[in-house]
Amino acid sequence: MLKSIPFEIPAELLARYGTGELVRFGSLLKDVGTGKIVAHLQETGLAQSLLSTAISGVASPLSLVSDLVNMGSNIYVGVQVHQMKMLMLTLQSFQVATLGVSLVGVGISAAGFIYMRKRFNALDSQVSQLIDSVQSGFEEQRMASLRHQLSIFKGLVQRVGQAHTLSNPQPEYADVTARLMDQSSYFDGEIRHLLSKNDCVRLDLFWQLSQALILCDCTRIECRMRTNELSSAIRMAESVAAEYQGLFNQVTPISFNVSATDGLAAVRVLRDATDAAASKPYLIDYLHVNRISGQDYVQALEREKEQPLLVLNMR
Repeated sequence: MLKSIPFEIPAELLARYGTGELVRFGSLLKDVGTGKIVAHLQETGLAQSLLSTAISGVASPLSLVSDLVNMGSNIYVGVQVHQMKMLMLTLQSFQVATLGVSLVGVGISAAGFIYMRKRFNALDSQVSQLIDSVQSGFEEQRMASLRHQLSIFKGLVQRVGQAHTLSNPQPEYADVTARLMDQSSYFDGEIRHLLSKNDCVRLDLFWQLSQALILCDCTRIECRMRTNELSSAIRMAESVAAEYQGLFNQVTPISFNVSATDGLAAVRVLRDATDAAASKPYLIDYLHVNRISGQDYVQALEREKEQPLLVLNMR
């Protein structure tokens, strides 16, 4: 059993990545020569705060980069601008696709329960505007159903954010996890319905539904982490990864109602989001094998206030 969690700042590994000695797959950093996993790239509480603040106003995956670059210091309350620049520079150096970041992060958590509500509120507003503007392919009954499901999702996010205040939060985490499975299935079905149409898919609507799906899945996996049910969390993460491969791999640059260039950009970042999901079971398995508490691991990342990104070194 490891006495402490071997977190390090990514500077050394970033240099090795730059020389081609390491390659990134999702949140994994692997040695090119041996194929062995060297480390897991993880976002901290600081990164979660930065990303949730920045992404809350972004309506399109394709505008995310320019929006982050152009944001002024007045947006960040109590957070220095250089920390955001450090985060973005590191992510760009590791070639982490911006859609992958905004959907699932690079670590175990989507945004942390503290910041989840910021993202959800922005998502709820953006989806409401979208479904009011869709003229075809999204009938009134399905619009009402989506609004209803988003309301349920909001309630579950609030419950899970308050669970830690209970004397015994385990039953609450377990119940929310089960209910989020139903939510995940719903959003998955809506995405598949959009992709089954003969017409080009509206990228903006696809983007919002994908956020809802992955936020559901990341939240239920993290609930399992917080109850230290790591064997169950591994199986859940493996199932989610397989579903994303089947769902997102069918998307091509010409699937959307945008230019081929923008479509290609969307496909690339969807692939990165899929890779991030595929790498998550390896992280959880490492914690399980080394008897690192899932709750301790998540809390250690949340408490970090100096570094936006850390690496879990595989010693």
